[in-house]
Amino acid sequence: MSAVVDAPVRLEPLTPATDARLLAAVLALDPGPDQERYCMPASRTYPPASADPQRVPFAVVLAPRGAGPGAATPVGFGVLDRRGHLEHLLDDPARGLLLRAFYVDRAHQGRGYGAAAARAARGLAHAVEPAAQLLVLCVHTSNAAGLRAYGRAGFVDTGGRWQPSAADPQVVMAAALQPPARRRPGR
Repeated sequence: MSAVVDAPVRLEPLTPATDARLLAAVLALDPGPDQERYCMPASRTYPPASADPQRVPFAVVLAPRGAGPGAATPVGFGVLDRRGHLEHLLDDPARGLLLRAFYVDRAHQGRGYGAAAARAARGLAHAVEPAAQLLVLCVHTSNAAGLRAYGRAGFVDTGGRWQPSAADPQVVMAAALQPPARRRPGR
């Protein structure tokens, strides 16, 4: 049974101009105890990401159709990284961007938002680095929910493995970048 996304998911890059209320809400997001072994919360990963010009932190927000700009509800967080450890993941690191520190808040998990946001990250990555061809990520072999969500988002196992510490190995997955979907007039 596949999860249903009941509202549009949008990615909002977090910049110095980001509304303080949105940023505070993002920093309060929690991956939950089952996911903490796979990723740290935005409260720990946003500060270094926002200080690094090679990284683009972003919020995953739900924005119901027809709602005003203040109606967006943050449900997740992630970082696009132009450098990261791409040299260990790709033969030509310039071909890709790394999706890292990505998660959906525990209260919003299991609804398809992670897969929808990972799919949308392919468009954001294209906007951030138009010359890149791939969005790459690493997911722990024991993270079955993550592997399924990334697969639904169009990521495929490259056959590579990454094991930077004593933790379980991580599956290297990649997806082709996509230009952001263009809205049709009147929609």
